[in-house]
Amino acid sequence: MAIEILGVKLNQETPAEIKKIITAWLNQEASRLIVTVNPEFVVAAQHNAEFRAVLNRADLATCDGIGLVWAAKLLTGQTIFRLTGVDLTSYLLTLSSVRPQPRLYLLGGGKNSAELIARQYPMNVVGANSEVTLVSAQRLENNEAVIDAINHSGATVLLVAFGQQKQELWLANNLKKMPQLKIAMGVGGTFDYLSGQVKRAPSWLRAAGLEWLFRLLIQPRRIKRIFRAVIVFSWLVIKEYWQSNKETQK
Repeated sequence: MAIEILGVKLNQETPAEIKKIITAWLNQEASRLIVTVNPEFVVAAQHNAEFRAVLNRADLATCDGIGLVWAAKLLTGQTIFRLTGVDLTSYLLTLSSVRPQPRLYLLGGGKNSAELIARQYPMNVVGANSEVTLVSAQRLENNEAVIDAINHSGATVLLVAFGQQKQELWLANNLKKMPQLKIAMGVGGTFDYLSGQVKRAPSWLRAAGLEWLFRLLIQPRRIKRIFRAVIVFSWLVIKEYWQSNKETQK
């Protein structure tokens, strides 16, 4: 089940249903791409056709932003459920009740965050590399060597933290070179949160949809990104709502 918000697909399954789907994929042959869509993704997709196509071709597109929940209700009258990249990553890192158990490779993130997480979860993480540099949407420095390391690690799950657009485009261009993977997902700043290098908003602020305000207070440099995710996204949704109403009144 899926709906579209401003031309971007989002799955409607509940978090529990999505976790069941992902668990089932671990026992299947295909490689699946998961995208964790937030309002900033949707804004970027309005002027980046390649990025929009990658999002819409993904096997699963979760809602990673309360603004998308509100937009879905306003524009379609339907409900979508929020399931963040942090929560999905935590689920995979602690998933031990299934066989075969997922084997994770953590790529990117900076500040040794991937390596710090690997030390916390030695049973599930089979490799980590934060020392990577993108030279284009398709390639890293030493791209083939990085892919060889992932393939030789025995990983079945690849989590990539290059930042939005970059991680999704890199995965779309390179996933076929890693056929042993069952699941690949871009996770943005997730490694920074789970490694403890960046503090996450309290649960009550997240529930109230004010995580963006907390991020702005502790990371003022994010103001441009937050402006796009909060102000620009809201304007695009309101404009779409007005235009849709005009069409129905004709």
